[in-house]
Amino acid sequence: MGTNGRLQGKVAIVTGAGSGIGRGAAIVLAQEGAELVVVNDKNIDAGKETERLIKEEGGEATFVRADVRSEVEVSNILACAEEIYGGLDIMFANAGVTDYRDLVDMSRDDIARIIDINLMGSLLCAKYAIPAMKKRGGGSIVFCSSVLNRIGFPQAVVYGATKAGQVGAVYALASEVGKDNIRVNCISPGTTNTPMVDRDPGALKDPVAYKKMMAKQNPLGRIAEPEDIGKAVAWISSDEASFITGQDLYIDGGFTSYKRLC
Repeated sequence: MGTNGRLQGKVAIVTGAGSGIGRGAAIVLAQEGAELVVVNDKNIDAGKETERLIKEEGGEATFVRADVRSEVEVSNILACAEEIYGGLDIMFANAGVTDYRDLVDMSRDDIARIIDINLMGSLLCAKYAIPAMKKRGGGSIVFCSSVLNRIGFPQAVVYGATKAGQVGAVYALASEVGKDNIRVNCISPGTTNTPMVDRDPGALKDPVAYKKMMAKQNPLGRIAEPEDIGKAVAWISSDEASFITGQDLYIDGGFTSYKRLC
């Protein structure tokens, strides 16, 4: 498997690994030498496909089905990592959902579902990762936030709130577990070529045209690929970033810093 080995000997968990950023990150982490526990919930076949793709390239991965809203199931993910690979060094809490509707049209249950998966799921993953990482002398926890933690987007009120909540949690948790040599950071992708972006309201009629339009919204003139995000996760979890914690890294092609003139 092509790798520079910066994560050789490390064990990583990636949630929401059945597609998109999760799959891209899992593949990159494996290419960098990590052994992977890939996690997905409802789409079991997609999770198994990520496992297969990693193994096909000569990497090591085990698929575990789990719902990150469940404390019991998150605990089981960690137990699997320790039993199969001997511990945990990297937790990429990536699982997330959105529901593009006006806030006034959403029920309390609709709102709670997004909060439970995006925010509570990340917190539970961190909670159970910390004891395992302490046994290894440290580790890296990474939350997958979004540029929408900083800018507004219609029909993504709850999604944006959960992503902003992740950033606040990272700031506090980094200060809480730094003494244990555990680093905690966010990555905040911009528009990325994933199944989720195909469900953006503007993409429903013509996803290709929508992605081209979004590509023009940042200085680099393209949207991200899942592997672009995965490379950032690998780097921030490596020893090369050993003095970086409590940060929110924007991976958006300059989108949030670019003044569009039209």
